[in-house]
Amino acid sequence: MNRNRLTLEQIVLWLRSKGRALGNMGVTPAEVRERDAHVPSAAADFDSTNAIGRINAWVSGEIDFEVLCREDGTDVFFRHEEVSRMDEPALEDAYADFLRHMLNPDGTKM
Repeated sequence: MNRNRLTLEQIVLWLRSKGRALGNMGVTPAEVRERDAHVPSAAADFDSTNAIGRINAWVSGEIDFEVLCREDGTDVFFRHEEVSRMDEPALEDAYADFLRHMLNPDGTKM
């Protein structure tokens, strides 16, 4: 029995679609990498003028959003979500928070 909630393909498609939809927002996707380890996963890196970010997603449905301040490397945002589908509202909410921190890491330091 497969206990994975998502497929690696679903995750990669979601990450790439988020990168393509950024346009001239000030956040750019750097790369998407796939890992086919014990629990397959994908990660996407993002850059902005003041921050660097990464989204890690596993086929188990766990997704981490992380943002670091480019200037001093401090953690400014971390959020963990568990989803069963890539279209869940909580995932879109987490992504919106991620983008806010990517654009304004100094105003949102923890």
